[in-house]
Amino acid sequence: MKASIQVVLCKCCTEMPALLDMAKLEKLASDAPMVMSVVTVDAACDGKDLARITSEAKDKEVDRAVVLACHKKDISPALLKAYKRAGVNEFMVELANIREEVVLPHLNEPERAQKKAEAKLRAALNRVTMLEPLEKSMEPMGTKNVVVIGAGVSGQAAAHAAAKSGAHTILLEKSGKSLKAPGVILTHSQVIGGKGYGGNFTLKIKAGEKIEDLDCAAIVIATGGGWTQLKGPLAKAVKDAIPLYKLNELLQAGSVPKGPIVVVDTPDPAGKTLKVQDFAWDETLEIVIELKKRSPETQVFVVFQEMRAFGLSELAYKEAAELGVTFVRYDKSGTPKVDPKMPSKLAVKDSSQGEVLNLSFGTLVFASIPANPDNMAIAEALKIPMSVDGGVRRGSVQRWPVSTPRPGVFVCGSALFPKSREVAKVEGEAAGTMAGEFAAKGAIEFGGSIAEVTSEKCSACLTCVRTCPYEAPFIGTASKAEIRKQLCQGCGMCVGICPSKAIELHHYTDDQIMEEARTLLGGDF
Repeated sequence: MKASIQVVLCKCCTEMPALLDMAKLEKLASDAPMVMSVVTVDAACDGKDLARITSEAKDKEVDRAVVLACHKKDISPALLKAYKRAGVNEFMVELANIREEVVLPHLNEPERAQKKAEAKLRAALNRVTMLEPLEKSMEPMGTKNVVVIGAGVSGQAAAHAAAKSGAHTILLEKSGKSLKAPGVILTHSQVIGGKGYGGNFTLKIKAGEKIEDLDCAAIVIATGGGWTQLKGPLAKAVKDAIPLYKLNELLQAGSVPKGPIVVVDTPDPAGKTLKVQDFAWDETLEIVIELKKRSPETQVFVVFQEMRAFGLSELAYKEAAELGVTFVRYDKSGTPKVDPKMPSKLAVKDSSQGEVLNLSFGTLVFASIPANPDNMAIAEALKIPMSVDGGVRRGSVQRWPVSTPRPGVFVCGSALFPKSREVAKVEGEAAGTMAGEFAAKGAIEFGGSIAEVTSEKCSACLTCVRTCPYEAPFIGTASKAEIRKQLCQGCGMCVGICPSKAIELHHYTDDQIMEEARTLLGGDF
């Protein structure tokens, strides 16, 4: 079948025309073989421009498209839905990132940018002619359960939000604290294993002394921070130091600890076990403000390396200073220390004055929130990646800020990295809503750009089985590797590592990639 191509040139508002000659790109596209339509729009993500694009696609009866615009994660979902309505298979649309890969790197090099844009257009046109339509399949979900792991601020918010979306919620909390939340609440419970995929998970739960299987459609990770895991030289030197949440509990109970009170960002100022991002900035400001209002005569010091009080928290920083809280900033050359001979004095070099201050204290407080140690076991059980700081890694910050790379698994609050209570609550509501809506679909979609094994080439070496982070490959009845389509996320790791070259990724086949590379490099290789 002969290809019929539409080319869309997006101006990204004004960024593209400011550097590129759009007329030359239009002519290059128009002169290319099999191009039936060339459309230039102000913003491919705008509803009106999308309607214009799809209207012309229908009129010209195109079966594939090349779109020169910005990052595919920014425009892809809406654009692909629009093309699907126009009768164009979503896997027949090639997106070329001109904004981030051409315009922004070459703002002062218009000639070089133009050549690069033209090369990317030619490469995209060559690649799109080799694309094949792919279809996705549907599988019914076995349950509408949404499991929320952790019953802190974000976890409880997630449970309420998921219940509002029509899901049946199951809240897991490893402690025995009393809780109020919709659905089933399992205390003294934690996840120790899991299998399956988004829509049809089976979790292995340890509830007290019992180990049970629990089926669910979606999972929300809301494990919070590891408050009780504070380690470091200051914690070792001052045995009766308390974490920030203990100070907050004392205030809520109506008591004020012995002053002066010194709040230090971390028990490990050298950063060997904790990093500066583990400091609970917002909570610290809120608590010291309440502390000064209750006991104005108590001296309060906040000792920090970096105060990331942004947004409205800047007002809290100002209010705390006006109430008499003393802020002391230090750097790596003058980190806080406690002499064992004087265990009630903290020595720290004030970077603004260049002097060493000896702060006497009655109570030493640590404001760190290290990553929860439970995250590792949960990540291993659910086969999801972790960040370098020990938190759960999320998907796109712009499009899916409370999702993970694995469909059906969501994350919120300090399970990602330290958050204020307000932010944790909002993220919990977002994650719970998304999990509830995911479960409410009643069916999962899979397939499309996934891996496929050529059994004749497979040597059953198990390399793909050991490598895949989603456990998609397995050895089938014919003693050859096979792919579980529901689990495959199209990452391509098995394709690259297979020593027999027996695996290929649909939509990114060797021939498609080589043809694009030849065009970009200007020849064969």
